[in-house]
Amino acid sequence: MSNVENDLDIYYAVGNANTQRQENEIAAIIKKRNASGWKLISTSTAIVDTKNQFSNLYLFWEKK
Repeated sequence: MSNVENDLDIYYAVGNANTQRQENEIAAIIKKRNASGWKLISTSTAIVDTKNQFSNLYLFWEKK
């Protein structure tokens, strides 16, 4: 039986604008995880504050 690890990253993004800074930060998270042997298995977003258009990005990882 193989040992499988699961993990979660939460990226807190203010506003709904997809800025270059946000894209660079998310790319850095993915690159760092991939280099450590993690595989991105799912993503999800959630609007946390509709008045200020504040949302979170959830990255779900698996490592065998």
